[in-house]
Amino acid sequence: MKLPAGRAVGVASHTGSVRVHNEDDYLLGALLPGPPGLLLCAIADGMGGAVGGAEASRLALRALGARVLDGADPAPVEQRLRAGFQLAAARIAEQAASVPALRDMGTTLTALCLQAGSASAGHVGDTRLYRLRGGECVQLTTDHAVREPDNLLLRCLGGGQAQVEPDCFSVDLRAGDRFVLVSDGVWSAVPAAGFAALAARGEPQAAAEALVAAALRAGGPDNATAVVVDVRGPDGGAPVDAPLPREERPARAPAWPKPLSLRAPRWPWLLLVVAAAFVGLTVLRAWFDVDALAWLLRRR
Repeated sequence: MKLPAGRAVGVASHTGSVRVHNEDDYLLGALLPGPPGLLLCAIADGMGGAVGGAEASRLALRALGARVLDGADPAPVEQRLRAGFQLAAARIAEQAASVPALRDMGTTLTALCLQAGSASAGHVGDTRLYRLRGGECVQLTTDHAVREPDNLLLRCLGGGQAQVEPDCFSVDLRAGDRFVLVSDGVWSAVPAAGFAALAARGEPQAAAEALVAAALRAGGPDNATAVVVDVRGPDGGAPVDAPLPREERPARAPAWPKPLSLRAPRWPWLLLVVAAAFVGLTVLRAWFDVDALAWLLRRR
């Protein structure tokens, strides 16, 4: 994709080693050409079952992107960001009301809007936004969740609500800053010290993959997604190309396990073994008048 000058991004997402479906989703979008070169980075962690969670995160990101990246809207980015959260909540509630199977769906949503010299963030749920500056990793968002005894979201998009009150705030921006957005499948699995070291590693794509790989090494109990964006400066200039991975399991990360949804099912092999045994018993009885099953039962 095309990025504003002075920006670099990396993304990685994996279903994990336990879940069958990936209910995480992310969005990267840029408003080009010309200043201020708006870049939108967002991450969502859906809930409500395999279908509901994935649908909620997808709806939220599409609604947010449509509102924030509306180049015809003269409203300030901060205002469009807040309106994007409200639109996302409304779209999820509308879909949940029309499809019974999606009634309980909802999602977290954390977004970062980068412009020339300034940034704005919006947040609801327990996905997180971090900033790395001068060797220090600081969490910029507050979790709307209770971790113990069960992971319970206190605020989200959807979940039976048509409106939401996101945390929206301005972010100080300097050349050399690195921002990291992650789902709880990453930050809850990777210790804080290790998280900071991995987040600072190399290029943004390498850092994103390192964070997700660390979550997988820790057991991959949940979907794991990371978005890393660098502020390199100077602002302005021609847009730059950012090659992003097209697959959930990058070729340069062969050690990553295949998601359960992509692994070959075992039941066809079991069915084949049972069918072969049945055919074998039938042939023995028909051709040799041998009841192998009865013989085996007598041996026991």
